[in-house]
Amino acid sequence: MNDWWAVLGGDEKVFYGIALASSLVMGIQLVLTLIGGALDSPDGEFEVEGTDGDLGVLSIRTISAFFVGFGWGGITAMNVWPDHPSKMFISTAAGGFCGLVFLWTVWKTMKGLHSLKSDGTVDYANAVGNVGTVYIPVHPGRKGGGQIQVKVQGRERTIQAITDSETEIGNMEKVEVIEKIDQHTVLVAPLSAGSNDPIETNPPENEEGKE
Repeated sequence: MNDWWAVLGGDEKVFYGIALASSLVMGIQLVLTLIGGALDSPDGEFEVEGTDGDLGVLSIRTISAFFVGFGWGGITAMNVWPDHPSKMFISTAAGGFCGLVFLWTVWKTMKGLHSLKSDGTVDYANAVGNVGTVYIPVHPGRKGGGQIQVKVQGRERTIQAITDSETEIGNMEKVEVIEKIDQHTVLVAPLSAGSNDPIETNPPENEEGKE
């Protein structure tokens, strides 16, 4: 193993390092998915502004997939054209193309699976009126990126959330689900400080005039 690595050129070591490291990350993700697939937990997705709650293109899985394609695509190109004067340029271009193909394929696959899961089992309209807890701070002005934990159809779930509030709703704060925005996202509002206080229906009589 050490002899094989020692005879590689610097460019080859870069591509092999990227390929092996990213493949290891994807392998770990696969194992964790198989072990914890039944758990209802956040998926490590980074929301891209303007996606209206759909899975963003940039996520741990898609970034890993890009580097897997980039690394192995670059290595393949180097092996095909080992003596070409523009070997590094060709390998980088081939790696970038393969990386984008891998990224797009994984993104479309995950998006399709996520849509099937949401359409087939959960309707977030059933969360309207329920009180939940902020899991990831919800940014003001419907900027996205926030998540809440709330009971939907009898189960505690972690879902995407936005708000019309002018201030950020921080972690662990209580919120009420106001509206279903789409199949992945709900609109929430912070609970007022006295919203859980009992309402006094029979106020005391005015003491004025009593003897």
